[in-house]
Amino acid sequence: MNLIQKLALVACLALTGEARPNPSPSSLSGREAAIIVEPTMYQIFPISPTQFAPPVTQLEVLRAGGVSVLENIVIFEGIPSDAQTCILRWEQAAKPERTEFVVARNGLLAAQQLSGLPEGDITWANMLPIVEEAIEQRRPLLHPETTGWVAIETQQVHIAGYVDCAETMIFKIQADDRDTDGIVYLEQDAHNGLTLEIH
Repeated sequence: MNLIQKLALVACLALTGEARPNPSPSSLSGREAAIIVEPTMYQIFPISPTQFAPPVTQLEVLRAGGVSVLENIVIFEGIPSDAQTCILRWEQAAKPERTEFVVARNGLLAAQQLSGLPEGDITWANMLPIVEEAIEQRRPLLHPETTGWVAIETQQVHIAGYVDCAETMIFKIQADDRDTDGIVYLEQDAHNGLTLEIH
């Protein structure tokens, strides 16, 4: 979907209603906290299950016509093996330092923690068995809420919730299907986007 199509979709929704993880410590001494930013991001497409795309930098999900069109696979790497507490968060910088951030209609997200990645390409079809396994195992499912936060001008840190620690942590992010259609787009850098707090 090109930029013009995305902007057109955002306008319609409004009217109707190379990626890199930052270096992290190899261990946590004295239970100090560390924050990992800029996870590796892949886009997956439920309506085009075998479509593969290279990593992107933005968080971007889309639900239209009651269908999830665009979802993300999020990969945080380099978590210390002795991490005991892990918290998924998202951050927005103060307005002057903020990256592109768009929310139209539903900004409620669903973040499902996953146990791994597929052997082949990261596509919706290849991820589906892993997602189904996570649901069966009742792995953490969180609901970050981005609705209304675009208008806030100050720096904010939002807590999505506690997740199971691992040296590599993987999540699937989509627009929550219990609400209306919507789009969320957040370009990520060291001060904007998904983050992982570890202790």
